Formats: sequence, C-alpha cells, structure tokens
Amino acid sequence: MATDTLFVIGLMIVVSLTWGTLAIPHFRKRLPKIYLIARSWWLMLAALCVCYMIAKITNNTQYVQLQPQNPTQTQSLSHPYQWLLITFFILIGLRGSYEIKRLWCIDNKSRFIRKLQARGLQPKAIADEKNLQSTHSYARLNLLDLLFSGIFILLIISLVTLQQLTWQREQYGVLLFVLFASQFNDIAQYLCGRLLGRKLFKRGLAPNISPNKSIEGAIFGSFFAALLASLLGIWLTPFDWWLGLLAAYGLAVSGIAGDLLESAFKRQHGVKDTGTLLAGHGGVLDRVDSLLIGVPLFTLLYWLLG
Repeated sequence: MATDTLFVIGLMIVVSLTWGTLAIPHFRKRLPKIYLIARSWWLMLAALCVCYMIAKITNNTQYVQLQPQNPTQTQSLSHPYQWLLITFFILIGLRGSYEIKRLWCIDNKSRFIRKLQARGLQPKAIADEKNLQSTHSYARLNLLDLLFSGIFILLIISLVTLQQLTWQREQYGVLLFVLFASQFNDIAQYLCGRLLGRKLFKRGLAPNISPNKSIEGAIFGSFFAALLASLLGIWLTPFDWWLGLLAAYGLAVSGIAGDLLESAFKRQHGVKDTGTLLAGHGGVLDRVDSLLIGVPLFTLLYWLLG
C-alpha cells in the first residue's frame, strides 16, 4: 500500500478516535467547543480523504515509444477521477467567495450578524452599526477587501495547480504534506497558546487584530507543527529532511500571517466568524486561512524548482 494512502487512513483513524472520545457525554459536557471543532475537522477531512482516495484510482495504459532501432513499450498511469479532488477545491472556492460577498452586501451582512448573535457566536458590541446603516446595497471596498479576495482566489488556483503538479510527477504525498503542515499549525498554536499564553510575553502577538493570539502560541506552535510535519515529510515526500523542515516551517509561519490577514478582514467588517457552516470553526474562510499565503508560495517554488 502506498505511503500516502497509509497516511490518509491513519489520519482518519486518529481524528475519528479523537472525535469519538470527545463525544463521550462526560468530555462533551466539559469541552463542548473542542468537541465541535473535532467534529468539523472530521467532516472536512472525511470529504477531503474520500475525494483524494477516489482521485488516486488509476487506469494503466500502455504505449509504444519509438526509438531508432529500439522500440520500447512504456506503461503510464492515468487518473480518470482526479476531477473529483479538483471539484472539492473549487467548491471550497465558491463557498468562500459567497462568504466574502455576504460581508460586502449590507443587507446580507446585517442578517448574518444577527444570526451569529442569536447563536451566541458574536457579541453585540463587536458589530459596527455604521456599516449596517447605509443607503447603498454594497459596502465600499477598500485595499484590504481587494487584497484578501485576490489572495483567496489565488489560493484556490494554487491548490488545483499543486494537485496537477503532484499527480504529473507522481509525488502524491507532497499535496498531503502541504495541507497537513498548514492545518496542523492551527492546532499546535491553539494548544501552545492555551498552555503557555502570556506566561513568557505579556503582550499578545497582534492585539489590535487578533487579541486571543499569543506570542508563545505562535513561536512554540509553529516549531512543533514544523517538526512533526517535517518528520512526516520524510515519509510522504521526496524531499531531503532539511528541505522538508524548511518547507514545513515556512508553511507554519506563513499560516500565522494568513490567519492574521483573515482576522484583519473580519475585524474590518465587525464579525467574529465568516460563517456557521463548520461548528466550532466558523465558515470555510475560517478553516482555510492558514493556507492563504503558504500554499501559493509553495506551489510557485515547487513548480519552478521541482
């Protein structure tokens, strides 16, 4: 069995066991938010892994390569279902675009904020009433709106491009490595922030943008995330260990930058989450923010240097 297939199966087992443990009434009552986060993680991973496994199904095709006085027969692999994984990324793009557009539309934004407040997901004080009282249908876009939207579109293009490149080079584990390194950084930062936050540094990482993020969570979370991802990179990718560590740490640090960019976008629009689709996380944008900057940069370097 291929290493990337084993990784996908193992990851789903670990996440399923974690969710199952948190679903026990005792833990669910004590850790309701963590339970919701684990459930949303499971749903997203299940969708991704199913699409990935189906996309990996191959058809063997043979063709004759003619050479002077030495014709040879070569076997190649085709993946007739890889469109399913591409469709998954495009659906993420469509949903994320909807969440962005909803914040641009004054009426939709007002209804959305009331929905968040009704579910106890948004303090009433955080909403900017001036943005909700306008004679215009849409808010006036500024540089941050355009920057965030452009980077998000670039992310979706990069995900599709990276999938195509890894399939062409038959380095399937590279895609999993990138996604894992970026996403696990969120968990590592959260856990390190809860354990060490404000114990070494009194000031937060970016108090005006994201008050809950700590410097300790960013430093130690990115370090542990990069270390674990680089170890998996030895197994999943053709990279040397030092190159895998460098790539993993770059993805972790850029994940922090992407998270802060999305936090600035949300703060500008006076919302705590961009959606309610993923309980415990928020919207799709809240889930992919750590990919915003790292994945496009990695895809560009992988294309140029691979």
